[in-house]
Amino acid sequence: MKTGTDRSNAAWASAFGLLFAAILLAGVAGWDSSAAATVRAGAAPGLKQAARFLSRYGDFPFLLGSGVVCLALVLRRGKGEWARIVVAMILSGIIAGLAANAIKLGTGRVRPRVDQVEQGWYGPRHGDRWVSLQHEFQSFPSSHAACAFGFFFPLFLSRRVAGAAGLAVAVAIAWSRVQLNAHYISDVAGGALIGLLAGWLVWRWLVARGGLARWLGAPPN
Repeated sequence: MKTGTDRSNAAWASAFGLLFAAILLAGVAGWDSSAAATVRAGAAPGLKQAARFLSRYGDFPFLLGSGVVCLALVLRRGKGEWARIVVAMILSGIIAGLAANAIKLGTGRVRPRVDQVEQGWYGPRHGDRWVSLQHEFQSFPSSHAACAFGFFFPLFLSRRVAGAAGLAVAVAIAWSRVQLNAHYISDVAGGALIGLLAGWLVWRWLVARGGLARWLGAPPN
């Protein structure tokens, strides 16, 4: 199923953006602490196992690998339109991931599973030491969520049914990071917002407006 008009896509992008902005604010206002307490209280082993699977294979190296494989397949079959979509997915995922990792260097938010440091937002420094590159201080935003939503959102804007399935996978990946006590709800919502923005911008340039025509050919009318 192909997408509708640009107005329809803009409406969907706005709706998703407002949804995750609301989740981010709700998380900071109280959902973060209550969800973290629930996770610390324990979960069924099956849920933890599923979360570990999603967290491991939903990381960007695996998304990138699957994107490259799909790109090779569509190029081999001469599917130029799909090649443009897959390139947009890969590029958006890369941009979203880089942006999320750059932002978290400045926020210094302590991950919920860390007990040795009081929870909070410390910025690049904590006391007399730099903490930007320390894993424990890189909770916000979630790069897993940013990469996943950045990867799948161009697909949603291009093909609704396949893209909806992809976004469901992105939501599951984001859930896994909260379930594993690696991120707060607001962390994954913030990552999702970054991914949505990257996906929208890359899709507009590459798919809707025919960017990289020299290498990908002219987009279909």
